[in-house]
Amino acid sequence: MNYYIVTKEVYDTLDKDQISYMHKSQDRATRLVATTETVSNRIRKFQSITTCSNYTITNHSDWVGDGSGIFEWEMEKGGYIPVIDD
Repeated sequence: MNYYIVTKEVYDTLDKDQISYMHKSQDRATRLVATTETVSNRIRKFQSITTCSNYTITNHSDWVGDGSGIFEWEMEKGGYIPVIDD
């Protein structure tokens, strides 16, 4: 699995069938995605699910706004539903 932060525009071009997790930033400008796809046009790539989770905990105000972050189990659980994506 690959973990990235991408712009909304790049996200719109990704194969949604390969995405297992997606979370919009608080300002809705970027997306954190877990995907089997390789994305070269990205803002940030994480080496592992742990580094990805730690990044969101450190930068929680960008991602969740409640002082926490996105935990590994949330990303592993998946549940991405493209129908409700905007």
